[in-house]
Amino acid sequence: MKIIRAPGGGSGSSGGSAAVTTVSTTNATVTLIDTVPIPTDKVVKIIADVVAKKDDLTEQGGFVKQAQFANNSGTVTKQGATGSLFHEAQAGWNVTFVISGTDVLIKVTGAAATNIDWKCSRVTLSV
Repeated sequence: MKIIRAPGGGSGSSGGSAAVTTVSTTNATVTLIDTVPIPTDKVVKIIADVVAKKDDLTEQGGFVKQAQFANNSGTVTKQGATGSLFHEAQAGWNVTFVISGTDVLIKVTGAAATNIDWKCSRVTLSV
């Protein structure tokens, strides 16, 4: 996984952050593309804009997902449903948010026996 972070750091006191990350998949295994820490006693909205392409360009995908998470004294919960503003992809390709401790993991799922390159542009806002 390759990570390019924008100036301004994490989702703590600055009120927001941004990052661009990449990963490649070769099968239908759920794969981590980015990790977003949710600071204690903060609410963080995550917007993930993801593009994907099969290595020979015969298949492509695009996704915009957003969700809001709160960390109440060390326990992270999702606030409401995950919004899917755009989803255009081959069957089985997907982007999901998964809570893991005090982090939210952004994960991608490709297809069996298919080489897919993924890029995620992620923005967070926090209060």
